[in-house]
Amino acid sequence: MCESYFSEPRNIIDDLVAASASTLTQLTSECEREGLTVGNSEKIAAELAKMFGVKQEEVGILKLEKDSLVFAHPAKLHNVGRIPLNSPAIAARTAHSKRPETINNFTHTRHATFFEMVDVNARPGERKSSKNELIIQKLMSAPVIQEARVVGVIQVCRKGATPQAAGADFTSADLQNLVAAAATLAKCFK
Repeated sequence: MCESYFSEPRNIIDDLVAASASTLTQLTSECEREGLTVGNSEKIAAELAKMFGVKQEEVGILKLEKDSLVFAHPAKLHNVGRIPLNSPAIAARTAHSKRPETINNFTHTRHATFFEMVDVNARPGERKSSKNELIIQKLMSAPVIQEARVVGVIQVCRKGATPQAAGADFTSADLQNLVAAAATLAKCFK
């Protein structure tokens, strides 16, 4: 007799996270040779977006260069500016503290909105996002640590006009998965 898919309860989200973790491991092997490039950071961001149910442009991959963090993804932010490690930015705080964090009420957190207001998903001929659609409502931030030192930060956010429009709150399990992903991807940050 053939067993039904439903004969054993399965958590689809756990399956998706496991599949994404496996794909991240494969991507890490690829980018370990090349270092973190625009091309492989796009692939990594796509997998992280799938893992957390967000849009690809809601994933930020920042690489430490001297005493600043620079965006590897989204690529449109790479040349827009740097985040100095001595700034009050959440990414800088994550790098300094080496601690991950979740902020599900991000609009109530004091932060610069400079990078937030760049429409990273605008393509020629498409409608530009309204400023309200670009507002980060919820954020997870995790350090990328290699040999006991921070080499980058990965952030995943949910944007929208309101917290409800942005989607569900990030959970402690989400943060644990982001920390695990950051640990897997550390080899890419050369």
